[in-house]
Amino acid sequence: MTIFRTECRVRYVETDCAGIAHYASFFHYFEVGRMEMWRELSLPYFEQLPIVETFCEYKAPARFDDLLEVQTFVAELRNKGFKIGHRVIRKDDGTLLAHGHTSFVTVDEERRPVPVFDDFKTKFEEHLEG
Repeated sequence: MTIFRTECRVRYVETDCAGIAHYASFFHYFEVGRMEMWRELSLPYFEQLPIVETFCEYKAPARFDDLLEVQTFVAELRNKGFKIGHRVIRKDDGTLLAHGHTSFVTVDEERRPVPVFDDFKTKFEEHLEG
């Protein structure tokens, strides 16, 4: 399995009055990692990739200005979709803060499910968890 690593910081706007990152911020971190993974794989992001499921399990809080490492990987490749796995780790001490996944279905212009696009399938097969 190939793990793609992206760094980002917890911004003030993402925190509550105690300086702890809001739970929804982790979905933004997942997206940052996913977009960087696709950029590294030279894959496009477009409207034929609707998200059909998201999941996040929180293990420890992230705080304002923490440097995070978002680990992103291909967790599953299905006929008409795929699942991308995510882990968010605090860089300075290696603490796992959260992990989860985002599932996509591939659709045509009429929004009907279709087989995974060839460029995604080829690249994801090369990096699939397994």
